[in-house]
Amino acid sequence: MKLRPVPGGSLVLILDGDEAGMLDQLVVQLIQLLQSHSGTSMDPDPLFASLEVGGTEETPDDPALARLFPDAFEDEADASRFRRVSEQGLLNRKLQDAFEVTSALGVDTLRGFGGEEDEKTSVEVEITPASLPAWVRTVTALRLAIAARIGLESDADHARLREDEETRGTVLVFDWLAAILESVLAIMVGRDGSADTA
Repeated sequence: MKLRPVPGGSLVLILDGDEAGMLDQLVVQLIQLLQSHSGTSMDPDPLFASLEVGGTEETPDDPALARLFPDAFEDEADASRFRRVSEQGLLNRKLQDAFEVTSALGVDTLRGFGGEEDEKTSVEVEITPASLPAWVRTVTALRLAIAARIGLESDADHARLREDEETRGTVLVFDWLAAILESVLAIMVGRDGSADTA
């Protein structure tokens, strides 16, 4: 992974072919996870999709979804009411973000991923101030989902899981995503001291 600042407050994220393929695969898996919990087809208009009212009343059984859509209130009844009207809009927003990231990575350019030539072919993706929030939210969602899947909640968990052969690879991916996120933010936020990633 390399980063190259460009004029206009943007930067170019340069990934090896295998890195780009892995990131794209993770984002596609996130999209599939979100779609499995969606109760409706997403409105093609981004604004209406993000404001759509609807959702379930209970915390998802899947630990990754539960981490991505936590209860907003301690009181069970209040949490249920809020989830019922807000969850679908939040889910649609996460889907929009993920689609933006995978589109920027360019699935077609990664065709044949895994071959020797592809691993040597770098993929360059421009991240602009406008697209930065989608990248931050998507990479953060990936890390939250991964952490929930393997039970990573503390530094002690991280150290333990990294020593376990069954989870070491997943922890390394978790750390790699953190490195991407921190590096991108260090450059783009460091330029003017602020960035709207909410």
